[in-house]
Amino acid sequence: MALEASQIYPGCETFSAEFDDDGVYFYQAYNSEIADYAIEHQKLGGANYNTERMTWIKPSFAWVLFRSGYGKKHNQNRVLKIKLSHESVATLLSQCKCKHGGGGSLGRVQWDPARDLWTSEGREPRKITRQKAIQIGLKGRLNKLYVESILSIDDATLLCHRVHDAHSRKSVEVKEEMEKIKSDLPIERTYLPKCSPVNLMKLKLLPMESL
Repeated sequence: MALEASQIYPGCETFSAEFDDDGVYFYQAYNSEIADYAIEHQKLGGANYNTERMTWIKPSFAWVLFRSGYGKKHNQNRVLKIKLSHESVATLLSQCKCKHGGGGSLGRVQWDPARDLWTSEGREPRKITRQKAIQIGLKGRLNKLYVESILSIDDATLLCHRVHDAHSRKSVEVKEEMEKIKSDLPIERTYLPKCSPVNLMKLKLLPMESL
């Protein structure tokens, strides 16, 4: 659901995503074998996809650009845009724990320094130190539930490459080049999953005094 600016809670994290009435979009970077299967069958699977491993989904386009090197890293050379229903997002998040590091949970939420889609530093999207971006890690039965819940899959790799080309220009030219592809970029807004208040507090999306 959308939030007005006045409903963003001080001291809590902000879940930013592209979404509509039907669901929420997430990004993942894979190799070509997994990506080709996903696009053709509109689901994740095939011989190279392992549901027992932890898979990370990210609603921030800028963050997946950073993580995948704009879709140019080895085994991350294809970026998929994956849609889940609001109900599926809430179901998955309700079974996640908010933590960093390994071990212990089939579902993990991490808050990492956000990245700016519109500006670059070095060879990556600029880090925004005062904002965080959510990553959701799923494995085992939660990974399987995620796969079964996918509504659609699109290939976002070419758009990643176009942003890379814009970010590779001289700093004074980056904004101008980004404006040229603005209409193709996702519009990410503050999103509050349809989880219980208790779960939202555990995920740092509601203040502890909300109950």
